[in-house]
Amino acid sequence: MNNSFSSQNNQQLVCIREMLQILIRRFGLLQKEGAECCGLTLVQSHVLYEINRLGNPSLNDVANVLGLDKSTLSRHVQGLVEQGLIERRQSTTDRRYVELILTEQGKKYEDQISNQMITYLDEIMSHIPEEKRDQVNESINLLLKAMKNSSCC
Repeated sequence: MNNSFSSQNNQQLVCIREMLQILIRRFGLLQKEGAECCGLTLVQSHVLYEINRLGNPSLNDVANVLGLDKSTLSRHVQGLVEQGLIERRQSTTDRRYVELILTEQGKKYEDQISNQMITYLDEIMSHIPEEKRDQVNESINLLLKAMKNSSCC
């Protein structure tokens, strides 16, 4: 940690950490509930989301985005393959590249979870004054950019 922080800055950082812990815990519970609607684990739900978002990515692509090692992700992917929610397909342009593709059922589950999350977020945002909603979005974006540029994230 940078020693140039004053006592006031340290108090701010402690407060931010506490808020993030609460935010992560509460949002994680919402996501877990969303995944459970389809009988999936939270990680499996994240995998479906990222495959859909990235558009037929490789195992490495998804592992990098989720911050998981390939072997851990591979086990989750195998479970989703066995459930008929995703397929592994060899790329037509590069035989060494295997794409992860949502099946029709996988897309249906991902849509169901995403719609549930949108409903949750809409309800949460309804408690924030309309004129402050852009500020919330901007602040979260700012935090994400700072995390991306940080050596620890």
